[in-house]
Amino acid sequence: ACIDNGKCISCGACVYQCPFGAITDKSFIIDAINMLKNKENKVYAVVAPSISSQFRYAKIGQVISGIKALGFHTVVEAALGADMVAYAESRELSEKGFLTSSCCPAFVSYVKGQFPDLAEHISHNLSPAATIAKYIKEHDEGAKVIFIGPCTAKKMEFQKEEVRPYIDCVITFEELQALFDSRDLEITEMAED
Repeated sequence: ACIDNGKCISCGACVYQCPFGAITDKSFIIDAINMLKNKENKVYAVVAPSISSQFRYAKIGQVISGIKALGFHTVVEAALGADMVAYAESRELSEKGFLTSSCCPAFVSYVKGQFPDLAEHISHNLSPAATIAKYIKEHDEGAKVIFIGPCTAKKMEFQKEEVRPYIDCVITFEELQALFDSRDLEITEMAED
């Protein structure tokens, strides 16, 4: 089997569907580690809202404590960016009359690739993750932003020219767990932040 990159939208479904585990996503965990090791960096973790269900073995406050123990300055939920995008998209929708979301990079790639005649109706707003990352960088010069979530499409998104200035790195929840494990962090024993 081979991947048709002309049709690939970086959704990650193949990674989870391959019965042999032969397909993997590109990891940026080393980039994340290097950012965290550089003490001159103030590194923000922007987390997908699904973080609360991903780490069911611990309380969300303990997960946040674990993230900070890794060296992150603070944790910001991407849902704040979603509120910002929803506000901006409502204005865009009233102007255009018909609009599709820009929130999911895989969806945007799918529409552009498979339904190019609808591409003009894709919102011109950045995704929630990129929007909140942009806000952070506008208010904290020199900040670094690492997005943490379940979606491998975010790894494709942050490499795009329009997003690269705002999101410096993307890791998955599995990679976050690997970081916890590498530091022998027992987050269930941590106080809640």
